[in-house]
Amino acid sequence: MRNMRILKVGMLVLQLLLGGHMQVSAQISDNGDGTCSNPVIFADAPDPSVIRVDDAFYMVSTTMHMAPGCTIMKSYDLVNWKVVNYAYDQLEEADGFALKNGKSDYASGSWAANIRYDKYEKRYYVIVTCNTTNKSYIFSTEDVENGPWHRSVVDKCYDPGFLFEDTGTECKKYIVNPSDDLGKHETYIREFTVDQNYDVTLGKPKIIIDHANIENPAEGLRAEGYHGYKIGEYYYIFMIQGVGWQRQEIVWRSKTLEPGSFEVKRIFAGNIVDKNGKDVMPFTGIAQGGIVDTKDGKWYAFLFQDYGSVGRIPVLIPMEWNDGWPVLGNGGKSVDQILEKPVKGYTGNGIVISDDFNNGRSRKVYSDKNVNTNITAGISYKRLKKMVQTAPAEEVKKAVDENEYGYSGSNLNLEWQWNHNLNNNLWSLTERKGYLRLKSGILANHIQEARNTLTQRTYGPTCSANVALEVGCMNDGDVAGLSAFQNQYGFVGVKMENGKKYVVMQRAQQKGDALGKVMETVPLEQERVYLKADFDFYDKTDKAYFFYSLDGKNWTKIGDTLQMYYDWPHFVGYRFGLFYYSTENLGGCVDFDYFKVSDEI
Repeated sequence: MRNMRILKVGMLVLQLLLGGHMQVSAQISDNGDGTCSNPVIFADAPDPSVIRVDDAFYMVSTTMHMAPGCTIMKSYDLVNWKVVNYAYDQLEEADGFALKNGKSDYASGSWAANIRYDKYEKRYYVIVTCNTTNKSYIFSTEDVENGPWHRSVVDKCYDPGFLFEDTGTECKKYIVNPSDDLGKHETYIREFTVDQNYDVTLGKPKIIIDHANIENPAEGLRAEGYHGYKIGEYYYIFMIQGVGWQRQEIVWRSKTLEPGSFEVKRIFAGNIVDKNGKDVMPFTGIAQGGIVDTKDGKWYAFLFQDYGSVGRIPVLIPMEWNDGWPVLGNGGKSVDQILEKPVKGYTGNGIVISDDFNNGRSRKVYSDKNVNTNITAGISYKRLKKMVQTAPAEEVKKAVDENEYGYSGSNLNLEWQWNHNLNNNLWSLTERKGYLRLKSGILANHIQEARNTLTQRTYGPTCSANVALEVGCMNDGDVAGLSAFQNQYGFVGVKMENGKKYVVMQRAQQKGDALGKVMETVPLEQERVYLKADFDFYDKTDKAYFFYSLDGKNWTKIGDTLQMYYDWPHFVGYRFGLFYYSTENLGGCVDFDYFKVSDEI
């Protein structure tokens, strides 16, 4: 880890000397010499599912309550990844998905994303399961990077994996998944068909494996996180399984899909190791994910490791075949920290970026139902403020809710996701050029209820973000700032009370403490302030620190240290969060000038 730190700092210095603008980061594992380092993404990308189509690799990842959801990333070397799309803008529009009426979708939303490609249809398929609705959602498109996507809602298939079988003339499509009953150890398979409108119909489920947990312990993680394949003469179903908190990867195989025909092996139970064979970043093991081949016939597993508050981080593992069984890493016992890159000659920027909030040119239309529609949203700050001053509260609410998912003319970079469904009436990149404007049209009691909190992943081993925030249009009861966002959150921000503004550091005192406690307050006499948050994930330190500045150069620490935890119900790694909410009065706004990330704290 120390060598990784030195290498990344050296790369950053080199870029600065060369005058480049590329965001060199510890989230990028490309060492620049034909090798890469594990973890290949030191950021939250759980349940990775990877495919290759020609020269390109595509990966989907679970994003829970975030919107847009089901991140789609692209790479040409399995090392340098870029966010290129999402499968949906809103999974559903019910209250829980939109932080309405005291409801939320924390711990639910979309789980266990899985992707496959039908070369005969030339069509991509993605499946997720939603614990909020107890349904599964299958999205399909001909253009994985641009969409639009067609959505089918089907019976719930818990932690599902696709199994696509190339028969030579067509692609037979199956879903494999464990029982939704945690007390059972059964594996189900069902074929599904797609009609001319791309609507999906599921066949009846059939149990093909019983007691799917290889050790079947009294306590531990039963087998789940399925990924299915037909390779050569065998059908394979890869699964995560655990004894206590120690994770391992197992695989079942059979030459048929008949019950009782499958045999099983544990194929990986270990950690990342350095050149001397010493464990690097040991924690709860590495498991859950899929396998993929390169164009020249090399095979890799792409699994994740739980690593404290940064989240679930992907690990690349070379794979070989022995008598029809996959052999991962060093005999299934470990994987090297430094690897030869699977494909050489490519570089990348990573999946977390700085942003000057210039409006993008291209608009993503996620759903095929929204093609050629002209529904618009976007209440200007001037109009909103006037309505709050002159119209009844019911009219204001109606205006804010009207076309909340309509197009506002603002196009964010794809690395951003909102905490729950956003309201397009209450944010803008166009009202003030070069600024992200968040507008007050909904009251909230605390940050966990705040609509339009804009997030990006944090990353390890250390990272930092700073913003410039303009607060001249805030009202009493308003709060805005930069958060380390999770269940046990912390933030540095500006709060207005009795006509005066203050810089504050606030944090949750324990799990579930949404209201939190202000740890320090500093009077603010100007309308522009600079805020910074530092994150230390090194050796699972999991601490965040907060700062403010009046000139953007000289920083003052504020409040105390936030001890971060990877907590249920959020069940995601910590996020950078840009937020603004009102507790008393509507009609205000704040403007974020920029968002800058760095490896250094």
